[in-house]
Amino acid sequence: MTDISGHRAAFALTLGLLPALPHAAWASSATVELPLLPRPAIMSTQPGFFFMPASLDVVVDGVDALTATRLCDTMRAPHGPVLMMRDSGAAPARAAIRMRLLASAASAPAEGYELAIGHDGIVVTAHDQAGLFYGAVSVSQLLGAGRARLPGMHVRDWPRLQWRGVMLDSSRHFQTPAEVRSLIDAMAELKLNVLHWHLTDDQGWRLEIRRYPELTRVGAWRRAPDSGPNGDGASYGGFYTQAEIRDIVAYAAARQITIVPELDMPGHAQAAIAAYPKVGSGGTPTRVSSTMGVHPYLYNVNEETFAFIDHILDEVMELFPSRFIHIGGDEAVKTQWQHSPAVQARMRELGIHDEEALQSWFIERLGKYLSAHGRRLIGWDEILKGGLPASASVMSWHGTAGAVTAAQAGHDAVMAPSDRLYFDYMQTDRDDEPTGGRYPVESLSTVYHFDPLPPGMPPSVQQHILGVEGGIWTEYLTSGRATMLAAFPRLDAMAETAWTPHERQDWDSFRIRLKDEVTRQLSRGVPVDQAAYAVSISAIPDQAGHYEVTLSNQIAQGTLHYTLDGREPDAQAPAYVHPLTVGAGTKVRAAAFDAGGLRLAPSSTRVISVGGIATRSGTQLAACEGGRLSLRIPATPDATATAPYLTIDRTRDCVMYGAPPPQGASTLAIRVVPVTHFFNTPLDDGPRVPVMKLDAPRHAISVWPDRCTGKPVATTRLPRHPRPGVPLDISLPVTAQGAHDLCIAVPDEKEPLYYAFQTLSLTGQKNTEHNK
Repeated sequence: MTDISGHRAAFALTLGLLPALPHAAWASSATVELPLLPRPAIMSTQPGFFFMPASLDVVVDGVDALTATRLCDTMRAPHGPVLMMRDSGAAPARAAIRMRLLASAASAPAEGYELAIGHDGIVVTAHDQAGLFYGAVSVSQLLGAGRARLPGMHVRDWPRLQWRGVMLDSSRHFQTPAEVRSLIDAMAELKLNVLHWHLTDDQGWRLEIRRYPELTRVGAWRRAPDSGPNGDGASYGGFYTQAEIRDIVAYAAARQITIVPELDMPGHAQAAIAAYPKVGSGGTPTRVSSTMGVHPYLYNVNEETFAFIDHILDEVMELFPSRFIHIGGDEAVKTQWQHSPAVQARMRELGIHDEEALQSWFIERLGKYLSAHGRRLIGWDEILKGGLPASASVMSWHGTAGAVTAAQAGHDAVMAPSDRLYFDYMQTDRDDEPTGGRYPVESLSTVYHFDPLPPGMPPSVQQHILGVEGGIWTEYLTSGRATMLAAFPRLDAMAETAWTPHERQDWDSFRIRLKDEVTRQLSRGVPVDQAAYAVSISAIPDQAGHYEVTLSNQIAQGTLHYTLDGREPDAQAPAYVHPLTVGAGTKVRAAAFDAGGLRLAPSSTRVISVGGIATRSGTQLAACEGGRLSLRIPATPDATATAPYLTIDRTRDCVMYGAPPPQGASTLAIRVVPVTHFFNTPLDDGPRVPVMKLDAPRHAISVWPDRCTGKPVATTRLPRHPRPGVPLDISLPVTAQGAHDLCIAVPDEKEPLYYAFQTLSLTGQKNTEHNK
């Protein structure tokens, strides 16, 4: 058993009110770990087993009938036993789950519970309703694990951090109320307790405000030539009525989740300004943006604008009882303030010396208003610039420094670093990832090994770190299903770091338990990206005309089984031990299986042939010199289909096909997709850079050997008016002799469309291995 001390020891003693587990007639139980995720704080084994019956009685003491029914519903599992509610105090007719809410004890950490497994059932005890709920969640995981018996076990559990959050961006792409509730359900199963709901931005205002109906009549909708799910220019958007908001808030509260709304200001305000131009500082009307990225539109700083914002906050506070209100504060480009005579006059009136200080004043003004209404302001770490207002708390996304700086100054903070916990970054570098997103890859391991309370952080600082949050930004996640696929299973990893004591976190244990959790999530209809388990098949030609094939998966979990004749592999197929040597034309199929023979992800297939090696796409290509493949985007901005996704360098239409190409290749087949510049250029990528200023003609695709310099060896004109999102197939002769890299580009930076390269194939080569 893990050593405990202080209030945690008192917690263990206070909750030690469970009935003793009978020892008679029990088989000896080996030391095993329960399939619980997050991993509990303390577990100790007891002798014997609980053999899972077909049905279980449920008795709940200390709560009202509605709460008891909800707890029973929480414990139900798709493939678990039937649960039958019994009156409190009634003697169960058969093996039972007993739940008990005890009088509150000051020594017990909030949200904690105790769970015991005995031969006649499961007992859960807690001191608050949150703890009882989390005990019910753990019971649901046990019942849904598909095991015929559970070992005798005593669990004492409580959360490491009080803020265990998920940020859902509904502004860039809209999720239905049912999809939001599905995320809430999945969060509850992981003992997460804050949904930070991003409801306004340049691309859409999603919250009904009674006093300002234009915010949703105008601000909730955008339109572009290729907008809409089908890329046909349909108006795209949506919003949540106040009745829907109240329903979702209550739904979350019943699952111990607080919803913290975010309304972006002073920047990311283009949708609001499109609806009510007078609250903007740019002086000209605008429309809701159909491009992603950072835009210059800022709220004005006059009293009329603050009255507008205050009225909105009044209605927000009616809808959301959360202690915190998030006001954004990020990426506020100050150009409009700098060029506005009215704003500059206001700065002189206030004695404010620069625009960063003006933002600090702006944030403090909002903080005081919220504080007067019993609420607290939280914003992104940019609000540190110009001086952190006394009333503000900080959410740190530029790494962890912002949170540490705020905490050192006595402000509460939440860790949400983009390089570790932004789930719109790709999970793997596989071309068959089911969603779009940003690079570099943020893997399960990256998420799991992030510690929001790193060693050496003084207690005086640590006490102000409220917790941790994963962000689901939706610029390139165009559906509710895509948001879930981006979040899971990485959210499983973050949940454990947020809940489990650091000394109890163990990557190898997590990987084993994750398989059970993914199975449970899939059984409940939660979309889970299984790419971390999927097998990657790599092939390298040797001097004898054969290929060395290696198999791997990102999570290094499961046994890899393969076939070489095209048949679907199963657990009886040969197990991969070392690299395989195969001839051209071999069809390799492989999948990962657990010890029980369960397939962990769909199988992967690759035909090992010269043609197969010659075709490259997505991350198999490389960026041109000075560039970076940084995005994987849908072909049109709101497309909900699973393909095609396109890996691009957002600053230039240029990729490299790395050497060596196959011997005798004579033709380069290019599949290129024209897309609008809906992805924009972020602040950290700098201005759009021309690829070259050489002999390449305008409105054409050109090819160079080795580097994008000099005269191209092949060129072809592009169609005059291609339809965005519709692929173009182009063939070019390749005349360069020997092994060369190939640079393929549309070098004219004035092109109205961006040309994204989907696949490059070198063909026309002699295949001596195949012709034998």
